[in-house]
Amino acid sequence: MGVTRRIVLPTIKILLLAVIAVAAVRLAFGGDDESTADDDPAVPSVDIVQPEVPASIGTVVNTVEVDAVITADAPTPVRATDGGEVTVFLADPGDIVEEGDPLLEVVFEEEGEPTTETDDEGNEVEVPGEPVRRFRTIEAPAAGTVGEYDVLVGETVAVGDTVGSIATGGFTVSGALSAEQQYRLVSGPTSAEVQARGGPAPFACTELRTGRSASGDGGGGENGGDGGAVPPQDPMAPPDQGGGSSTAVSCTVPPDVTVFDGLAATMVIEAGRAENVLVVPVTAVEGAFESGNVWKVGPDGEPVETPVTLGLTDGELVEIREGLAEGDAVLEFVPGGAPDEEMVGPEMVGEAG
Repeated sequence: MGVTRRIVLPTIKILLLAVIAVAAVRLAFGGDDESTADDDPAVPSVDIVQPEVPASIGTVVNTVEVDAVITADAPTPVRATDGGEVTVFLADPGDIVEEGDPLLEVVFEEEGEPTTETDDEGNEVEVPGEPVRRFRTIEAPAAGTVGEYDVLVGETVAVGDTVGSIATGGFTVSGALSAEQQYRLVSGPTSAEVQARGGPAPFACTELRTGRSASGDGGGGENGGDGGAVPPQDPMAPPDQGGGSSTAVSCTVPPDVTVFDGLAATMVIEAGRAENVLVVPVTAVEGAFESGNVWKVGPDGEPVETPVTLGLTDGELVEIREGLAEGDAVLEFVPGGAPDEEMVGPEMVGEAG
């Protein structure tokens, strides 16, 4: 018994400790060869398959929504169409007039017709005619309410001078287009549906105009119509995501719709409809306007870049006019791109002209 306690038991204890130590080392530094091969990052353990979608027949409605604000139209200036001295006002401030109604009268003198006379020596001489007083009426350039005049009776005015103004009582809905929205409106729509926040039901807003002078101040903008400065921006609107300067879009509120200056609104502009056309998700297309690329899966399993011609988009689907046939499968997401909604939102693909 003494030998067992002094020699055998300590020896067994040492052997058990040694086995435990070896097992711990193997676990810490890679285990056996089979597990090491399984954990090798150079040997793929999962096959990643990129999803595909088929090109199919569908309908695309290109609709653009714009945050806008309703503003009262600036008064239309009344300009002198003839120079002379103001003699009388034919309409008082506050009067309601129609386009062409007389507002004030000016008088000026013209040289009379010269005559020919014979002097004492029998020579014919030309004698200037007596000055002739002419009266001209300056008319209202638009229908509305007469404002205060900028001139007085007896004051002399020249052609083009501003002599007064007409408040038309009209309203304009104005917003700002990002670069992506401009691409989607290249077809030139002429009207929009407007929803005034807290106001009447959505109404049709006509005479849709785009350009830097779309809001209308009577200054003759570059885009026709009344022209003017870029419309005021809504301080609560989010910053422009287009990365560049914006372009104004505006339209005229019908006279029978009740709105107020400063109301916030939303313009919904439909700029095209394509029915029974070939479509794919916008996430599958690289490109923003007219031309783009999609990726088919080749025989070797690798994606093959394929050029396509783009048409209308609704922000989710895009029309493919050339480059694909119905049933062709393409990668659902552009290789290297993230399937992120913010990256493939409604503004990312434009409408072809």
